[in-house]
Amino acid sequence: MLAVLTGCVAEPAPDVLIGLRNPTVAFGGTSRFDRDRFAGAWQTVACLGSCTRSEEYRAASGGVYLRRTREAETAYEISAPGVLREMGGEDTLVVMWVDEGFRTAAIGDAEGRWAAILNRSRKPAGDRIRAATEILDFNGWDVSKLRVVK
Repeated sequence: MLAVLTGCVAEPAPDVLIGLRNPTVAFGGTSRFDRDRFAGAWQTVACLGSCTRSEEYRAASGGVYLRRTREAETAYEISAPGVLREMGGEDTLVVMWVDEGFRTAAIGDAEGRWAAILNRSRKPAGDRIRAATEILDFNGWDVSKLRVVK
């Protein structure tokens, strides 16, 4: 009997590195995502990791969706609602939430390196910021590290 039990000893679970986002929590894009309504200028009002102060999205020809920051313009394809995969690269952006008026959004990269709460202006409504923060938390992000971007 002891020999049988000895063979059943479980291996210790591998350590999971939890940085800005817990990788064991599944997350995905919002079904509310609409490429035309999401297009336009956004201001980063809160951030985890390294974020830009502002960014702009626009639809281009051939199904290409462009993200422009001060540093670069990157082409993406929309592979699922709210999921943007870099064309010719490894980056995947996930729009986890956007309010009904497309004024505030929660977005992050699939690798867990950064996440941001975006707003159409620098003066967001508190209820939408709370909602975006709750969505980030629900999707495994460490919202205790969220910082305001001015």
